[in-house]
Amino acid sequence: MKKILTTLACAALALCAVAQDESDISKLQLGMQAGVGYMTTMGDLNNNFGGGVEFTAGFTADYSKLRLKADLSYCQPKFNKTNMFDIKDEAGRDAQINSKTNPTQLSVGVQLGYKVWQNRRISVTPAAGVFYTHYAWDLSDIEWSKDDEGNDVVKVTDRHDVSSSNVSWMASVDVDIKLHERTTTEPFFLNHRYSRLSTYLRVTPWVAGGKLKKTVPSVSGMYAGVTVRVTGFMQSLGF
Repeated sequence: MKKILTTLACAALALCAVAQDESDISKLQLGMQAGVGYMTTMGDLNNNFGGGVEFTAGFTADYSKLRLKADLSYCQPKFNKTNMFDIKDEAGRDAQINSKTNPTQLSVGVQLGYKVWQNRRISVTPAAGVFYTHYAWDLSDIEWSKDDEGNDVVKVTDRHDVSSSNVSWMASVDVDIKLHERTTTEPFFLNHRYSRLSTYLRVTPWVAGGKLKKTVPSVSGMYAGVTVRVTGFMQSLGF
């Protein structure tokens, strides 16, 4: 009987220790992500700019089921309109055209999400927030004339930089698939505890609103895209 009681007492102590360790595991996970995706435009936005491949990197902070994330994306979409500001000469011909084949588009998204489903390998986290996008490109002022044979000749008289920006809403869904996990002796922000390092493949479909007021005419619509990123998380453990 004494041996049984001793065994039960040891088991109880072990369970308490495990419970203590589990309770000491931090709910905070900090991560970085980087990847590639494709973005397209819809509505009147597509009259001016098309889509393209985008490269993205960012930061993620998870606390329990809450998620705060920020991403910076770079893209070179195509032009769908040659004379973005509708500048014409007296004959009604274009007096201004885009100088380069592709503009530069920089976008920043900041979102707050909530994890709605999770198992040992996969989690799903919808999110919503603010989306900022900035276009920059070169314009050429042109003049028309005739050559000796009567053919139209275009002469560039000036070149200058222009830009157009927009702030709007954004929504997305993160599907995280765990690829690898390990425990390391490296301290979690100098707290002298072990850390858990996890690697995920994150697939994120997203949509965002857009409006460009500077172009003529002004255009509005939506952006839509899918990004595939590798995300690394660090989490403090209680031992």
